[in-house]
Amino acid sequence: MRPDGTPIQALLWRTFAPAIVIVAVALGALVYARLYDTILDGFSRRLETVSALTGALIDPADHDALMALARPGADAAAIEAGEVYRRNVEPLRRIRRELGLTYLYTQAIGGPEDVLYVLDATEGEEHSAIGSPDDLPDDTLAGLKATQATGAIYASPIQYQAQWGLLKTAAAPVRGADGRIAATAGADVNISVIRVATQNAVLASAMIGVASLLASALVILVILRRVAQPIEGLKADALRIATGDRAPPVERRAPREVGRLRVALAGLADELVAAMRGARARTLAEDRAHGVEVIRQALGAADGDDSVEALLWARARRVLERRIAERPELAADAELLRGRP
Repeated sequence: MRPDGTPIQALLWRTFAPAIVIVAVALGALVYARLYDTILDGFSRRLETVSALTGALIDPADHDALMALARPGADAAAIEAGEVYRRNVEPLRRIRRELGLTYLYTQAIGGPEDVLYVLDATEGEEHSAIGSPDDLPDDTLAGLKATQATGAIYASPIQYQAQWGLLKTAAAPVRGADGRIAATAGADVNISVIRVATQNAVLASAMIGVASLLASALVILVILRRVAQPIEGLKADALRIATGDRAPPVERRAPREVGRLRVALAGLADELVAAMRGARARTLAEDRAHGVEVIRQALGAADGDDSVEALLWARARRVLERRIAERPELAADAELLRGRP
């Protein structure tokens, strides 16, 4: 037997399930994009603030003196062991450690390559000694030149540098003793740091997506319980009543419209029961009338004669009279029969 259609619960699941999955994925992607932009903006603000603070903390006269010593071939170890270098680099090292920055330094444009490092708060193998040259991407070098020319803080996008990898950089002006911009203070963060924050953003996006899926599934379950199940129950009641069952529809908690439909179905069931009773009564009456007519025809009665009961009584009386007449000893009793109506 072919099914009579798709159940409403299955239809609702088929309708809503793809929709909530799409909404959850779209919501997760939107949240991830917004969080990623927020993360990058937060790193940009942090780097800009740190670079500006670094440029303000450095003593102009000390930095001018160190810039004069920052040249290839200089005794970098002796310079960095000196008091001038140490009292300016130590605050930078504390800032870098506490803020989790990858690199914090000052640099001057020029030298055998694009820039020469002056102060570098990085310790260990990645430390750039004073006077070390470095080659920068063209847009980063252009940003440093703009900062040195105008004093505006430069923030780069995430970009690849051959020596340092993927970095996001900010640079602020460092002024000399004469008040002119003599160098820039740079603050860098490696892409790995950004990736950790991004992974947290992905996790948050996934959790939001899962939460939205669960919330949507809960909403569908509520809809199924409040709407679909009462409708399916009403359908079962309608099919039951259609088969002749006289019981009214079962009362269930349902929305107003479903309740009105149940009341209408109950009224229809009452009308159906009344119609069945009326049809039965008419059938019994017709059968009785047909039986009477058959009896009248058997008795040979014409239209307008006495009732069937009277005709039957008359026939019985005649039969009795004939039998009594055949037996003389009962003739006296015949007089009693003739006196009856």
